[in-house]
Amino acid sequence: MNQRHTPDSIHHLMTSKSGKLAKIQQKASQLQVINLFLTTHLLPDSENYCRVANLRQGVLVIEVASGVWSTRLLQLKEHFLLQIRQQLIPNLANIEIKVNPQLFVTKPAPKPNSREISAQTAEHLNTLAEHAPAELAEKLQRLAKLARRHK
Repeated sequence: MNQRHTPDSIHHLMTSKSGKLAKIQQKASQLQVINLFLTTHLLPDSENYCRVANLRQGVLVIEVASGVWSTRLLQLKEHFLLQIRQQLIPNLANIEIKVNPQLFVTKPAPKPNSREISAQTAEHLNTLAEHAPAELAEKLQRLAKLARRHK
């Protein structure tokens, strides 16, 4: 009496042309196309400073890195609106520009690992490698070699 619902297979969800996942995928593809058009045709070399964030109810939302970029896009807004309407989205009503500096913060380069393996640790690793399976033994021996490299 208690019937269980079997979930849809992942293959079916990924290949289905209708449903939520398909709609999300279509919208993501559309935003990528618009973003590529923006950063290559309308504002060449601007991919580090502006990007298409969303398209909802005929309003294209563009995020920019700073107020300077916001001012620049505001000055070109009517031109962009016309170009995007002609080439991509005929029913585009408006372009909204939002400043979001957090998205464009450059991440510092990772610090090199300054830790060293002592000779005693290398000896322990080699001893462990003697009693370990072949695959693990090989990795332990490579770690032990690091102690010799730092001397």
